[in-house]
Amino acid sequence: MKKLGIYVHIPFCRQKCSYCDFYSVNWNDESENKYVAAVLNEIKGYKDRLNGQYVADSVFFGGGTPTIIKPESLYKIMEVLRDLIEVNKNSEISMEANPNTLTFEKLREYREIGINRLSIGVQSLNDDILKKIGRVHDSRQAIESIDRAKSAGFSNINTDVMFNIPGQEVSDIEDTISRLIERNIEHISFYSLKLEKGTPMYALEKNNKIVMPDEEYEREMYYAGRSLMERNNFLQYEISNFSKNGFECRHNLKYWSQDEYIGLGPSAHSFMDGVRYSNPADLKMYCVSGFNRIVHERMNYEDLMFEYIMLRLRLSEGVDIHEFNSRFSTDFIKIYQEQISHLGKNNLIELSDGHIKLTEKGMDISNYVFEKFMQ
Repeated sequence: MKKLGIYVHIPFCRQKCSYCDFYSVNWNDESENKYVAAVLNEIKGYKDRLNGQYVADSVFFGGGTPTIIKPESLYKIMEVLRDLIEVNKNSEISMEANPNTLTFEKLREYREIGINRLSIGVQSLNDDILKKIGRVHDSRQAIESIDRAKSAGFSNINTDVMFNIPGQEVSDIEDTISRLIERNIEHISFYSLKLEKGTPMYALEKNNKIVMPDEEYEREMYYAGRSLMERNNFLQYEISNFSKNGFECRHNLKYWSQDEYIGLGPSAHSFMDGVRYSNPADLKMYCVSGFNRIVHERMNYEDLMFEYIMLRLRLSEGVDIHEFNSRFSTDFIKIYQEQISHLGKNNLIELSDGHIKLTEKGMDISNYVFEKFMQ
């Protein structure tokens, strides 16, 4: 059977962060009940389409703040998923979490439900920085949430760390990462803040109320964080992701490997049979009218090839030339001979052990490399 990833978008937050443009709404008990009923309905709607052809090897609860809803709601969703599709017993079942929502009782219930990986939104361990970006936790709660999760039996924990924040220093990045590594976590997602239109921080920057770090200092933060993680045996397996050996996020690897996945819940995206589609980013519409999906792209052969290259180049292992040739029944070196020559001469990619990979220089200007493969 084919392997499938499942993403469940839980669109509730107590307070929206100043930089966030992911779809979320304020939580209340009534909205949660309506949402859960709609998600269960959507899951059942996939019955004919899946039809015993797939096995799920990863489930990811994202948000929003998934840990804001009741554990019994998560249990209902997992129960109906398991009725619909075989969930591999060794599946990675991840959930995003805010530090201030993780009680020991909840953590024990999550383990009983089958959740075996947590992604905790720490962002920073500098309380002034956390206030600037509108986070509702402080550094003490972040550290306590990690310790509490370890005590509850979680042995696969990611923490999100953000850099390129106004007022942030390289020393802040190094202090945050060092303190997280001391907690014996397994994975760090290391993201540069990009201000998206419609967010409060975007408006502040446009009105000259905040000043973003310049490009050179943004890179300095990135290099400092990357160097510190690599010295502590965190391997960079993707542009923004570092892990101890064997703790790479299997669900996200599906996205970067162009594997199939379905997204459940308002605003969730899916990719099946070469088609990218999503649910409307509107909770009321989702709950009332069901899942009238929006088709974004029906990908042709050339689209699939380019996207595969772009996604795989984000990974440290790069594009496996033999796998590419087998997947698309073609000759990668022959098709992209000009691009390979140009990018190689400029030290942006390298050919090693049958793989085309980004160099460190190439990672810094990865979008330029991707665009070259479009030509």
